[in-house]
Amino acid sequence: MDVEDIAHTIERFVRSHFSVSPRDPRFGPTARLFDDGYVDSMGVAELIAFIEDAFGVAVPDEALMSDEFATIAGMARVVAGLRGASAARERVAAGGEP
Repeated sequence: MDVEDIAHTIERFVRSHFSVSPRDPRFGPTARLFDDGYVDSMGVAELIAFIEDAFGVAVPDEALMSDEFATIAGMARVVAGLRGASAARERVAAGGEP
């Protein structure tokens, strides 16, 4: 799954779970989800739980507090990086190259 696929999956979740209209011209991969009011403080926990479950990652606190984690595109890049790091650790643990 590449960054674009991850972003699409997150976008579908946000649209459906937070009732974002398909005709909202401001909503998209670069919309600032929290600043623009798409996801409120209660929804943050739900979004993080979805990301961790859907992609099999644990999002560290430093990623959650980063500017990158404010948009779907940024979240997708963070998730892709976490998935890549996890895969490398698994290869090393299995005796292979990172």
